[in-house]
Amino acid sequence: MNQSSHFDTKHTRTLDDLRRNICMAQPGEDLVLHETALTAQYGMSRTPIRQILQRLAYERLVETRSGVGTVVVALQEAQRKRDTLTHKGILQAALLQDLPDLSIAQHSDILALSGIASMVGEDDRDLQYDVKSRLHGLLSGLIPDPILQDAFSASYWRMVRWHMRDLAVDATAATGRLQAFIERIAAYEARNSRDLVSRIVEEESAGL
Repeated sequence: MNQSSHFDTKHTRTLDDLRRNICMAQPGEDLVLHETALTAQYGMSRTPIRQILQRLAYERLVETRSGVGTVVVALQEAQRKRDTLTHKGILQAALLQDLPDLSIAQHSDILALSGIASMVGEDDRDLQYDVKSRLHGLLSGLIPDPILQDAFSASYWRMVRWHMRDLAVDATAATGRLQAFIERIAAYEARNSRDLVSRIVEEESAGL
């Protein structure tokens, strides 16, 4: 492995780990991300750590506060509808593009997610996050325009935070919604990415 690919992999792993920690945090838990501590924890220099924090800020997961540092942005119920509408709008924009058919492997991933979601328990926070994370990887790979793909990812992780917050508040209801959501999108026309995304848009609309 060359140095560049090693850096990219380490960068991605660190970003994924920090994003997971933020999404999995309990409601009301104040998280402050200190550059010095992160460089020591992940064995990286300040420059890549700052790039990662900038990415998290773009996703509106963190913000910089004078005299405090980088803190996790608190979820505000008043902003939920805005976040949902933004995510829905980005998905609708994706439908205007020439989306590729899903590969057999991608279709199999959707079916596998359906099986996993059907068995997930209310206390399986890690597994529920993993279901959301795997769906993100599949969907983002279908969007050909890199700008739209980037915007989709940013809005998607905000929606994941909302789910994880709901899971902490009412695990039964949140788990049921996730299972129903995955079940309905898994019934899409096999390998038809347009039908898949359209079903997700319908599900997002139902939640408004």
